[in-house]
Amino acid sequence: MKYSVFARVTPEHKVRIVNSYRATGAVVAMTGDGVNDAPALKQADIGIAMGQNGTDVAKNAADMVLTDDNFVTIVEAVKQGRNIFDNIKKAVHFLIATNIGEIVTIFLGLLLGLKSPLLAIQLLWVNLVTDSLPAIALGLEKPDKDIMNRKPRDSKKGIFADGLWGKIFAEGTMLRSTYFSCF
Repeated sequence: MKYSVFARVTPEHKVRIVNSYRATGAVVAMTGDGVNDAPALKQADIGIAMGQNGTDVAKNAADMVLTDDNFVTIVEAVKQGRNIFDNIKKAVHFLIATNIGEIVTIFLGLLLGLKSPLLAIQLLWVNLVTDSLPAIALGLEKPDKDIMNRKPRDSKKGIFADGLWGKIFAEGTMLRSTYFSCF
């Protein structure tokens, strides 16, 4: 970890360097363009091959291919990837919470002996208009200003990690009271 530059490195050394960094818990990106880079590209968390000057072997071993061979593109790709993940998470969160609200409303209405608190056409309207358009808007949000200051997310954690299910159920229950108070 005390070295930052490696020179005259063999393909085996590249793999050892990647594995050493990964063993510390670091997220490792490896760039390469030649046949000798392929094993390390494959071993890294994300292998990035050069698209213009890279060999087919490097491109096939990599997870991502830079079509312009510009390293700045990597930063922009990470930024866009984080934004896409955040937006998908927000949209899924919103859609599931609103649907839980609808399900709980209907279930409680039936338990209380009411006819149906929401008619089928009302459910369709809620889902098509009041749920879909905000979810699309959430999916198109611009990245946060500090998105690149965050550490990489743990790849072992799913989209619902860190208590998202609890938030969804709490919000869905609050929405239920909103729906129920309308009737």
